[in-house]
Amino acid sequence: MTEFFQTTDATIRQAIRLRLSRAHAGQDAVIVDELKVSLGSGRLDVAVINGRIEGYEIKSDRDSLDRLEKQSMMFGAVADRMTLVVGSRHLNKALEIVPDWWSVLHSTAKSDGKVQFKTVRRGRLNRDQHKLALVETLERDEVIALLSTADLDRGFRTANYRTLADRAASSMSRDDISAFVKKILKVRSRLAFEFGDLAFGRAVIDCAQPFGKDVG
Repeated sequence: MTEFFQTTDATIRQAIRLRLSRAHAGQDAVIVDELKVSLGSGRLDVAVINGRIEGYEIKSDRDSLDRLEKQSMMFGAVADRMTLVVGSRHLNKALEIVPDWWSVLHSTAKSDGKVQFKTVRRGRLNRDQHKLALVETLERDEVIALLSTADLDRGFRTANYRTLADRAASSMSRDDISAFVKKILKVRSRLAFEFGDLAFGRAVIDCAQPFGKDVG
C-alpha cells in the first residue's frame, strides 16, 4: 500500500512548474511565480502567459483556506483559466469554495518527496473577465501605452493612475485590453528572464528557451 505524506507549498510549486514547463516546452509562453493582480493586492501563485492567462492557486495540506473565496473572485476577474492545486486535507472543502469553471488538481506527496497530481475536475474558459481588473495588472506607463494604441492618451498622460485605468476600461474592448495585457506580461517576464529582474514576478521560465531554462 502506498503511503502518502503532507504536501507543502514548496513541493507542489516545484512539481507544478516542472509539469507546466514540459507541457509548454518550445511554445511562445512564459511561466512566472507570484504574478501581481489587483494593483498588487493579490498574487497568482503560478501563471502561464501564452494566448491566455492561466493561473494556478496552490493550497497545500499545511495551508489555510481562509483567503480562498476572496482569491477566487480576484483571480476570476483576470484569468482566462484557473486551476486549484490542493492537498488531501482541503480537497472537499475547496471544491465547495471555488467556482465551477475552475479546474481542480488533487496533489499528494510520497515519502521520496515526489508529488503526484490527479484531475478531480476539468474546468472551462472564464467568460467573465473584468476590463478594469485586467487594466490593473499594468503599471502606470503601461496603461498610457495601452491608451495610446487607441489614440486615447492625448490630454491624459499626466493624469493619475485611477483616471487612466478607468478611461481604458470604459473606452476599450475587453479583447483589446486582454491582448495588450498578455503582450506586456510576456515582455516583462522575458526581461526578468534576461536580466534577473524579479520586480513583476518571480522564478520566470521562458518556454521558448532550450530546456525551459529559468531565472529566480
